[in-house]
Amino acid sequence: MPDNELSEREREILRLVATGASNKEIALKLFISANTVKVHLRNIFAKTGVASRTEATLYAIREGLLQIEGTPRTEPDLVAALSPQPSAAATIFPKIETTAISWWRRWGIAIAAFAIALVAMFGLAGAIRQSSLIASASPAPPTARPRWQTRAALPTSRSGLAAAVYENQIYVIGGETAQGATGIIERYDPTSNSWATLPPKPTAVTDVSAAVVGGQIYVPGGRLDSEYVQISDLLEVYDPRQERWSQRTKLPEPLSGYALAAFEGKLYLFGGWNGKGYLNSAYEYDPTRDLWQTLTPMSLARGYAGASVVAGKIFVLGGYDGSQIISLNEAYLPERENGQDTPWLQRAPLPVGRYGMGVASISNIIYVIGGEGDPNTALLPLEYSQEENRWQPFENPFPKQWTFLATIPLGTHIYGIGGRVQNVHTSETRVYQAIYTVLIPAIR
Repeated sequence: MPDNELSEREREILRLVATGASNKEIALKLFISANTVKVHLRNIFAKTGVASRTEATLYAIREGLLQIEGTPRTEPDLVAALSPQPSAAATIFPKIETTAISWWRRWGIAIAAFAIALVAMFGLAGAIRQSSLIASASPAPPTARPRWQTRAALPTSRSGLAAAVYENQIYVIGGETAQGATGIIERYDPTSNSWATLPPKPTAVTDVSAAVVGGQIYVPGGRLDSEYVQISDLLEVYDPRQERWSQRTKLPEPLSGYALAAFEGKLYLFGGWNGKGYLNSAYEYDPTRDLWQTLTPMSLARGYAGASVVAGKIFVLGGYDGSQIISLNEAYLPERENGQDTPWLQRAPLPVGRYGMGVASISNIIYVIGGEGDPNTALLPLEYSQEENRWQPFENPFPKQWTFLATIPLGTHIYGIGGRVQNVHTSETRVYQAIYTVLIPAIR
């Protein structure tokens, strides 16, 4: 199947999106989790090149995926539909004098008006597709504000922390403070630009990541001490609705500094440090069965890599193997984990090796921010297009070394939170507008 061809499930979800259904409503209707719906939507957006639910709806209509249903209207209804209304429709249709129009002419006008509406709608879709999505390093319009903005500082300065999004709130978990590993949880509300402190994680850890599946935030393993020896094998799960922690089946082995991604309702965990060395291992966790499964390993052992899902692939980027800084970019295809095909594909490597960086994706673009690398080489923020298999730099948040931060996408923005700046724990919270919309009026 070509990368840009929608699966039957994706078509089904796109049809429901076009009806105005929310993620929760779609999940209930299809008996899947809301997070799985989000994953499908991310893939749909990437395959179709749209950046919003509105554009997705227009795409569905244009491709004939949405049937417009309704009962026949009576003759007075048709006249009312063609009469001026206090809405945008009044700028499209001229005022029609109804008293002198015969019944068959009204039907003719109704059909013509419907055709005009379709033409206008498809024209709008074309205009939006041509001008609304800008997810690259291209400069913003002259009137736009800078794409990097500073937000309310993280209450507790720390690095090696995990971050996850649930219901448009960012949850920041664990990490390392000046006093050592912590279990602190703080929640950020983008609407009010404010932080709240929540009940702490039972096990204080650092060098961790988090992922959301089925409305639960999963935090595997982590480093327990400052000597890089004591590593956790616990899988602790946070329920943000109940503000309560629980434990699931332990990891196959103690792990920290791994790369983590959620895809199709499962967790995928790659590499990391087990207290003795760096690993090339790959594991899948199924929350419905509470079961870990060993997968085909990576081609190189590495820790502190980044992972992100784009177009049905899990990209694992960079890392460190104890002696070398790695620039490798491998894509993992879960559907090829069948014992016959090779599930790993090598893609364009990072221009310069790095580890301990922030990695996040929006639409079909992967963003890499900060990290450790060659001290003689500047580590610019990078964006990767999987369609073009190409890297390019984008705007730098500030000319300092930013490492072991939490990076999380939310809406059209990417948040960089905490980490170390010049090797000092920081409370920095910065947000990058990865996608902005420019609507250009179509003049016919």
